[in-house]
Amino acid sequence: MAHPAVRDLSDVDTGETLAADVLIIGGGPAGLSVARGLEGSGRDVLILESGGLAQDRRAEELNAVRTDPGNWTDAQQARRRQYHGDQTDLWSHDRQGYGVRCRLLGGSTQSWAGKSAAFDAIDYEQRDWVPLSGWPISGDDLAEPLDRAARALNLGPNCYDDGLWDRLRRDPPLPRPDPDRLGSFFWQFARSTLQPMEVMQTGQEFLNAPPANARILTGATVLRLLCQPDGRAVRAVQVVDRAGRRRDIGARNVVLAASAIENARLLLVSRDVHDRGIGNRHDTVGRYLMDHPCAVVARFQPHDIARMSRHYGFFGLPTGHGAAMYMRGLAPSAKVQREEGLLNCAAFMPGERAADDPLPAAKRLLTRQSQDYWGDLRAVLRSPGMVAGGVGRMAAQSPLVPKALTRFAVDQVVRFRPGFAAEEYLTGGMPHKLVGLDIQAVCEQVPEARNRVALGPETDRHGQPLPLVRWQVGAAETRTLARFGTLIAEEFARAGLPVPELERWIREEEAPDVIDMAHSAGTTRMSNDPRTGVVDADCRVHGMVNLHVAGASVFPTSGHANPTLMICALAFRLADHLSGQAAEARPVRPAA
Repeated sequence: MAHPAVRDLSDVDTGETLAADVLIIGGGPAGLSVARGLEGSGRDVLILESGGLAQDRRAEELNAVRTDPGNWTDAQQARRRQYHGDQTDLWSHDRQGYGVRCRLLGGSTQSWAGKSAAFDAIDYEQRDWVPLSGWPISGDDLAEPLDRAARALNLGPNCYDDGLWDRLRRDPPLPRPDPDRLGSFFWQFARSTLQPMEVMQTGQEFLNAPPANARILTGATVLRLLCQPDGRAVRAVQVVDRAGRRRDIGARNVVLAASAIENARLLLVSRDVHDRGIGNRHDTVGRYLMDHPCAVVARFQPHDIARMSRHYGFFGLPTGHGAAMYMRGLAPSAKVQREEGLLNCAAFMPGERAADDPLPAAKRLLTRQSQDYWGDLRAVLRSPGMVAGGVGRMAAQSPLVPKALTRFAVDQVVRFRPGFAAEEYLTGGMPHKLVGLDIQAVCEQVPEARNRVALGPETDRHGQPLPLVRWQVGAAETRTLARFGTLIAEEFARAGLPVPELERWIREEEAPDVIDMAHSAGTTRMSNDPRTGVVDADCRVHGMVNLHVAGASVFPTSGHANPTLMICALAFRLADHLSGQAAEARPVRPAA
């Protein structure tokens, strides 16, 4: 069914003039948050989304990314296929050789787990041991936008350290490591307000309550930005619809919010006035690509799994809009980071599924995708109760059950049995057979100019150069991950907790096979100096008066936190900045 705020570009008559006060390129969490933040501003907002309201193969073809030869080993390619392959229906390593992009309204929230956290105070600081560290804004500048972002993502309070215990009105589980060296770190999970046990998809949430001043054009793929003759302002953007017809859309302000990969590509291909691309006078566009290196650093013995799962499990917090779900992990203190020259990092403890886990086996049988029919059948028959329980729990998500009743029940479970709720939420209502407990560490990445998105020699069906990505993990990240694993083992032994066994790569001082976590950042980084960045503290492209960028591409450093909450906070801050320009508004010029 058509939505009144949405039109497909191919359905718009070619004679109709299209223009907007604020033109937002990209309908993911960044672009939608800018639009939401402009609600009530009096600005006419138009969102251009290359995909539609659901994933489709034609749109997915446009996500093609190439990587430098040798970027991945065979083992890393296998890990990427296993790790990212379950996140979306259409993703493939062969097409997206780096990252996970989704072309539809809601963008990357189609494939995420809702895992959310804010940056630490140290992430904004200039640190002698982290080249190019230091943000041109402070954590205080983002405090209020972060609270708005948390509300938009249906999260609880922005509290991610040991201060959460006071809010939970309980003491931390004992024994505990020395908090002066190794403290708690918590992540939240963004749950849908429409289906409480599903992950939030920001496109669906936006359409459920769209701002009155916002319109959406789907099937609108932006090809390039068109500048005024003096090169200081964007006058229009060139788009192509599903049928291949091209047209220009005029705008007074343009916000580029199309992902770290696409933001860089669009700036680089826009050469009608700037021969090296917009904002690229100092060859900074596309450089400083960052992600979150992640590796297993240790494992617990089987007899310690249940205890440590509770110790570092899930906790429910009642809020004014329901109950929030927090997952506890670990992080080295700022003091330890300074003393040992470590990057910021954190660890969490996911369960390891058994090889004969019956739920994936049942799914393979039901979808006729089993490569081992009798083996999968035996796995199901050995655990009939687990399979039946999973199917029964899925019934609670049925549309036949009133939503208010479902939401109330879910909130009670999140508050009083958060571990059970987490299993339901993270597995889609299907329990899983676990045989191990890993400690996985994730860390920030040093911004390196050699890690970058460039324009490759191949083109897509619209003649656009495909992004060519180089992304490698350096010595600082490997050393941080290894030392963090050792630190956890040392502090657990000192505290009298079960001591995990360090992974072989740490014991033998090897490099881990890390892959990208689909947390791409940094390609249009924020800096007061245009020689080391693309946008200023207001996310405005250096040298441009009406072009801004939203998304993780503006991060100067990446922290270790999953990026979506920070993306939304920066987007709300950008919307405040654009709203403040309303008094200077002039009539929008249609594209020439």
